[in-house]
Amino acid sequence: MSLNIKKFNPIATLSTLVMTLVMFPVSAEVNQEQFELGKQKAKVCMTCHGADGISTQDPYPNLRGQKVGYLISSLKDYQTRERTSGLAILMQQQADTLSDQDIRDISYFYSVLGNEAGSLSDSN
Repeated sequence: MSLNIKKFNPIATLSTLVMTLVMFPVSAEVNQEQFELGKQKAKVCMTCHGADGISTQDPYPNLRGQKVGYLISSLKDYQTRERTSGLAILMQQQADTLSDQDIRDISYFYSVLGNEAGSLSDSN
């Protein structure tokens, strides 16, 4: 009689863990402190992108509810001049003034706006 013993496969284990997190995301509580910091730092952004993250002018995209990773990546791409089309020159100038922490805070703020928890936090 032979026993079928499987070896530990770290790649398979990691993929299972990642897929579980993707399929069943953990609902995180809004980080109120980072939300408020981002809100304060985003004041200049609101000129074009709207006070609530919804732009009232066609050339400017809505930022409300965008994914935090996308917003961080976009701002860093403006800083490195990888984004150059449209009104990129304006965004490059704005992004140049931001630290990495500023980018994380502003991105967090806009990503939370429009979510149920973000709306509740915004009304305080």
